[in-house]
Amino acid sequence: MKFKLLAGAAFAAVVAASGASAQEAGWYGALDLGYHWPEGIEAGSSNDGPGGVPYNWDFSQSDDWAGFARLGYQLNPNWRVELEGGYRPGDIDSVRGAPGSHPGLCTPGVVRTAAAPDCGPPSGDIEAWTLMGNVIYDIAPGAALNPFVGVGVGVNHVKMDVVGQFATVGGPFTAANPAIQNLTIDDEDTALAYQVLAGLAWAATDRLDVDLTYRYLGGSDLDFASTGAASLQPGVFSGDYRDQSVTVTS
Repeated sequence: MKFKLLAGAAFAAVVAASGASAQEAGWYGALDLGYHWPEGIEAGSSNDGPGGVPYNWDFSQSDDWAGFARLGYQLNPNWRVELEGGYRPGDIDSVRGAPGSHPGLCTPGVVRTAAAPDCGPPSGDIEAWTLMGNVIYDIAPGAALNPFVGVGVGVNHVKMDVVGQFATVGGPFTAANPAIQNLTIDDEDTALAYQVLAGLAWAATDRLDVDLTYRYLGGSDLDFASTGAASLQPGVFSGDYRDQSVTVTS
């Protein structure tokens, strides 16, 4: 987490030293920094668990900072196109089972008893890197405050790193099926992605805009392979990544 905070501070310093170059026509560049709140990845397993029921889990991720770099071209006063790279990190908050499915994951290495039944969260994080092509429409070009809307398509590369202990393990317990079993997910995948943008650009100078931008990101399913420590083997989890973010260009 310290590394992420340091990385965020370094990115902020770069943003403060740079700024977005705005022109009536031609090329411009921008660095955005802000906050994102991902939705949980609702993923289903390729293998069934005990009782012939698959693992349908919600991988919940904490809110965190987000950063974007953009290179754009102003086609005319209203229309512009951009190539955008983005980064969205976040720690794992919880992995919980959906109703009717198997319970999720607990803190690894913790022995729970009737006196101390707390499950605790698994450890790990999820990181997303996006590369998007955006088309943006400026509603009031030339005004001091210019609202804009846009859409983007591209790819989302997501890395999931999770280690947790199965919340429940059915008996009978044997050497091959111990009462305490861990699950590890250390995998990454790339999927098609889309985003919707809306914001407000303030013309700070004739050559500099300060943008406040909202993004909603979605896409197709991603696959993450898991490895169980013993008999429980959920296999590959499949689910989509969805996220909202608000950033400022300065």
